[in-house]
Amino acid sequence: MTVSALSRRTRVLVGALRCVRGLLASGVLIGLVAGLPWALVHFVGWPLPDQLPTWDEIQATLLNPMSVRFLLNILAVVCWIVWFFFVLDVLRCSVDAARGMTWPSRRPGPLRGVAAVLVGTIVLTLLGSRSSYSAPLAGTAALTIGLRPVAVVASLDPGPAPQATSVVIDPAAPAPAGMVQVTEEVRLPHEGVYDSLWRVAERLYGPGGGSRWPELFQLNRGLEQPDGRALTNPSLVRPGWKITAYIPAPNQEHPRVPPRQPPPPTTTAPTQPAPEPTAAGEHREDRPEPAVDLVTGVFVSLGLTGAIAVAVVSTRMWRRRRYRIGSGDRADLQRPIAPVVRALCAAHDDGDLRPGEVAELVDLALPGESELSGELDQVSAKIGVRERRELALSLASTRGLGLAGAGATAAARALLLHLIAEQQPGNGVGVIVPVDDLRLVFDGIAVEDLPSSVHVVATLDAALDEMEAALLTRTRHAIEETGARPAVPSLVLLARPASHADRRLQAVLDNGSTLGLAGVFLGQWRPGATLLVRQDGTVSAISPGIDDVLTGTRLFNVPAADATSLLEVLRVAESAAEQARKPVPEQRSTEVEASSSLEQEVQHAEDNQPPAREEPPVGTKQTRLFLRVLGRVQLAVRDEAGDRELGGAFTPKQREVLVFLALHPQGVRREVLNEAVWPDSRPPRPYNSFHNTLSTLRRALADATDGQTGNLVLNEDGRYRLSDELLDVDFWQLQRVLQAQRPPDEHGSTGLRDAVELYRGDLAEDLLAQWIEPFRESVRRDVLDALGVLIRADGEISPETALVLLERARKFDQYNEGVYRDIIRMQARLGQYAAIPRTVALLTTTLAEIDQQVSAETLNLADFLQRRGSARWKDAADSAAAS
Repeated sequence: MTVSALSRRTRVLVGALRCVRGLLASGVLIGLVAGLPWALVHFVGWPLPDQLPTWDEIQATLLNPMSVRFLLNILAVVCWIVWFFFVLDVLRCSVDAARGMTWPSRRPGPLRGVAAVLVGTIVLTLLGSRSSYSAPLAGTAALTIGLRPVAVVASLDPGPAPQATSVVIDPAAPAPAGMVQVTEEVRLPHEGVYDSLWRVAERLYGPGGGSRWPELFQLNRGLEQPDGRALTNPSLVRPGWKITAYIPAPNQEHPRVPPRQPPPPTTTAPTQPAPEPTAAGEHREDRPEPAVDLVTGVFVSLGLTGAIAVAVVSTRMWRRRRYRIGSGDRADLQRPIAPVVRALCAAHDDGDLRPGEVAELVDLALPGESELSGELDQVSAKIGVRERRELALSLASTRGLGLAGAGATAAARALLLHLIAEQQPGNGVGVIVPVDDLRLVFDGIAVEDLPSSVHVVATLDAALDEMEAALLTRTRHAIEETGARPAVPSLVLLARPASHADRRLQAVLDNGSTLGLAGVFLGQWRPGATLLVRQDGTVSAISPGIDDVLTGTRLFNVPAADATSLLEVLRVAESAAEQARKPVPEQRSTEVEASSSLEQEVQHAEDNQPPAREEPPVGTKQTRLFLRVLGRVQLAVRDEAGDRELGGAFTPKQREVLVFLALHPQGVRREVLNEAVWPDSRPPRPYNSFHNTLSTLRRALADATDGQTGNLVLNEDGRYRLSDELLDVDFWQLQRVLQAQRPPDEHGSTGLRDAVELYRGDLAEDLLAQWIEPFRESVRRDVLDALGVLIRADGEISPETALVLLERARKFDQYNEGVYRDIIRMQARLGQYAAIPRTVALLTTTLAEIDQQVSAETLNLADFLQRRGSARWKDAADSAAAS
């Protein structure tokens, strides 16, 4: 082998080794410069908080054990710092290699040496490769392996460097040639991950475009955003901000829909098909808030609002069902309604407040634990709202939920109310509370005022004894049962944790989490999850080691006084439901009770009369105006041509004020009227709506009657009333009839019949207001008692007429089971035994509308009368056959 051949082989081998070494150095350099930040962004995310932490968050972070997430964030910050200085050294070495200069005044560090070796290796590789395939280049390279800098000199012709420009987007200006303007909105945090310019650049420029975030910052810097702020810090972008950029125009074969107007397009034009919006983010601005927020501080779900409204209505229906005609009982109508109950019922009646989607279930299982079984869903409770979406928390998954902070007690009250009010039939919830903690949470509420599902014990140890007993019982049943496990009520402990009982508490909750046992604690609970709640109910921090999905959520909260009122409503409704399952008391016959209550009826009518004046007989008084409140509210003008309705001339609030004044003929102070009609009016000017409504009412009445009527609403010594000289009301006529009529004798009862004829329907049946319900029920009972007197009077003389009156009483109060019993008795008396099953079927269908059932006594009465009728028919048939 000649020397020249050996020399060529040596040069080839050296060149190959140089190429391999250059490739390895390039791979390592790319991995450190680009791979490290990609890994940090992809696997860790942005390690710094989106906003300055509050003192509560700093305190919670310092006092709690270090979480895995916190440790990863610290390491990520360190990695970013090291990577930053390493990139600086790479850039310096690159400049040195290009210009042949050194930095003698700066002492190189350890990263500088690594960067110098990698950059120098790549440059030498490139120089060696170019010398093999092109003309010789005059250049020298000096490489020092130690900590000395590298200098590379090459006589290359790099060409002119591009000039650095600073461009800021003008939203009204057209896009550059060949480019289109696109806009991307900064998204809300999702599962604890906040949006950033890097992620916005990924969405705008496509995969791998996140590194172009400096371009976005430069283009949008200083632009005013929808909330009035401007982008000044690339590390701080807020949800809802619009980030605009220029991207190449799409290909012609895939044209986009042109804008509707000639000006340049300003709408979003992504480079790739945008994914369908998620349920959590779709039309967030248009979605109604799934909660009721009152000025008193009450913030509850629509579900609890509906449960309270249903409880009020069910109690009212139960009282209607069990009212005994002729008893004169009005005591239940005098009970005041708490303002919070009235406000929640009004919110429920509002057509705009409808329950939305099913609440999203949040599972705060600790890391490393398996998913909880489906039966744990029965220990879930609605806890709050985030991004206009209702959240329900699986209490069992937390192994105990601690509530700390200024808003913890109010949040605990709301959580307990949601647990009690929204429990499903057959899948109830029991709550155990130590008596001291009950006083702390509900501010001294009496134990007897609590629903039966709340069990009060003496101490925390006594509560633990019951929890442990329930755990042993359920564990034994779970072992013994081989088939499907029957549903058992969940059991929730509400208490303050104590150091001496922490181990027992943890053992019960860990072992009972799969058996329907859960705990809510007033204070920090280290073995489970702890939420730090601000005064307004917002979760500011969550205990380390748990996904912070609830951070920023506004928890439901209820003040102590309002919580007491809501618990009383639930207790009364529960008592009514229990009484409904008991036999309906056998009311004495309508004929017996009606006469005994007529004197009470007369006294009640005397208390609601207009100022005493000489009155002509009913129907002869001619007034300019006539107001009907029995049935639909109607105001009419009476003249020689007849009655002319003025229904369309008044607003709903004006009609409501007229009805309220009509029900108080003696007058009422403005404070009482304002509180009933405008319960949400608050200082500094609480009577603005009241005076404005009266003013517009007078003006509307004057316009409707061509100014021929005087002042309809009078103010006498601070009491407002309707002028009885300009107006007559059918309700006043009804009360005058009931006042004038004495118990009828055998000569008839014309006055009471007139009273029944005046009652054309429920009082102001088209008015939806909570304050009118006691008045409405009182008038109904007055008319029913009058019917009872007529039934007693006609019962002996004309049973057929009495049956007709009973049918009319049934129409007035279709849920009163006592009326159906009297109808069955009267049908049996008239020998209409075939009609008894139809009456029972009608009662069954009617009670099903309010989720009630016919009592056993009514069924037994119907069966007894039918069997007696069959026996009489058989005896009559036998007698006829014998004769």
